[in-house]
Amino acid sequence: MTAAAPHTAPPAADGTSYDLTLFVSGASGLSAKAIDDVRLLCDVHLAAPVRLTVVDIHDEPESAVSRGVNVVPTLVRTRPLPVRRIVGDLSQTERVLATLLPAVAGHDAKD
Repeated sequence: MTAAAPHTAPPAADGTSYDLTLFVSGASGLSAKAIDDVRLLCDVHLAAPVRLTVVDIHDEPESAVSRGVNVVPTLVRTRPLPVRRIVGDLSQTERVLATLLPAVAGHDAKD
């Protein structure tokens, strides 16, 4: 179930872009909700291009282990540095933005 989001785009003129990996467990309703929540967050709140990769830990357990993911859903931002992660409910947009994307939570994004 690893897949790049269809709205992957090249970096913006200033080089800003986001690489996000969402770890989920199977094709459950909770996994689908986490994917929808993250896609909505990217589409509505991020002005820079986003590459979103979804990893099903049942299909790729080694990927979860190598990234230190023990709980799903987990969203990991690897670009721009530093690496940031959030675990659990991804529908609380302000909490997700404040944790993973502090510049965005500070209104450095499209609204």
